[in-house]
Amino acid sequence: MKKLIFIALIISGCFSSTAQRSYVYGIVKDSLTKEDLIGVHIQNIDAGSLTSTNAEGKFQMPGQIGDTIVFSSVGHKTLAWIVDSTWFKSEEIEFLLPVNTIYLDEVVVGEFPEYERFKDLVIKEQPKDTTFVIFRVPRVVMDPYPQMEKSEYLNPVFVFFHPISAIHHSVSKKEKEKRKMQQIRRTKYTTDKARLKFTREWVSENTKLEGDKLTSFISYCNFSDEYLATSSEFAIYELMMDLLPKFLDEYEEG
Repeated sequence: MKKLIFIALIISGCFSSTAQRSYVYGIVKDSLTKEDLIGVHIQNIDAGSLTSTNAEGKFQMPGQIGDTIVFSSVGHKTLAWIVDSTWFKSEEIEFLLPVNTIYLDEVVVGEFPEYERFKDLVIKEQPKDTTFVIFRVPRVVMDPYPQMEKSEYLNPVFVFFHPISAIHHSVSKKEKEKRKMQQIRRTKYTTDKARLKFTREWVSENTKLEGDKLTSFISYCNFSDEYLATSSEFAIYELMMDLLPKFLDEYEEG
């Protein structure tokens, strides 16, 4: 009887977690020609989801605010975007991938014998690693063996085909500890992204504040790490500049 109750609780949790999922709908194009890109590899790092664009360059993928989604295609730069709330207000988001151009040092090609030297330079050239680029955000290290999330091991399909594994992930102390460590790593990553987006130098550059007034304004904004990590730089800038006049009035009065 206890086993039946436990399985029922698992299945009910599955449906509640599944209902919370949203989908991102997008189309990927070449940034220069605006042509649709077919077969672009797309990965949601946080959810562990994989997909690719169809013949029209379109795709759909489950995601939520704050997820990191990576786009990679042969001949194009690998870029990543952080999901924000605007993605779910549009029927289709357009993503542009630039061509991955490699610049070599200047080589003067003279008579035919110089061709061998030129070829040797090309072969030995070590271009900079441009994979997984997110503007003003640190590189994400993909976990080759990501820990299963609650929404995954309680998924009805997973429970049906792997009931023992589902129970193991639900009650195992070792698995719970692993999930705690994974959450700690994600929290640290969120904090790192927030600190890189909202730096003292960046605030000063945009507000022209300095010294104690700058310190007071940063404290006045009181932006959470979660907000900074999941919001676009433009959204942060807009909110910060909206708060600036009110802060200046209160600062002068104080």
